[in-house]
Amino acid sequence: MEYIIALTLLVAVGAWVVGAFIRLHHLYERVQLAWEKWHFATRHRNDCLGDFVAVFASYLPQEDMLARDMRRWAEDSRRALAALPAAPILGAGQVLGHAENKLQRMMRYSGRAVEATPQLRENEQLLGLYQAMAISHRMQEEEARLYNRSVHDFNSALDEPAMRLIGPTLGFCPMDDLHSTK
Repeated sequence: MEYIIALTLLVAVGAWVVGAFIRLHHLYERVQLAWEKWHFATRHRNDCLGDFVAVFASYLPQEDMLARDMRRWAEDSRRALAALPAAPILGAGQVLGHAENKLQRMMRYSGRAVEATPQLRENEQLLGLYQAMAISHRMQEEEARLYNRSVHDFNSALDEPAMRLIGPTLGFCPMDDLHSTK
């Protein structure tokens, strides 16, 4: 009788551990997928941004600091993204944060400049690039929100009392969200 009770408890604990692993693995896979989508959207946004900056800066004087800053900030964002691996890492938001904040300011300023300057507003190529950049930026922000939500769900599961014990044993640890999003 004691063996049956011990075996039953062992099977119950084993089933619970397997269930916990499957749940955490599923949540981790959601984070991985969200990261891949965010990474792709950010790369696409950076491509659109590079095209826009090249054309927009051609309307500014060669020595203009804004043109140099825009090129440098676009390159900083491209470099920061390239430095990240294909999988989520701790501190990803901090790696991108500085470049993303500068890009936010630059995009707001350049958008106002395009809308306020008749010469720029009438250039169909520049306007098309600006619209493509704005759309890709919104898509990138949405993917960042989805990634952050996935990370929150994963971290919340790890924060449950029983999961605090079993999560690290199974190789799962909390992840950082992307702080650079709105």
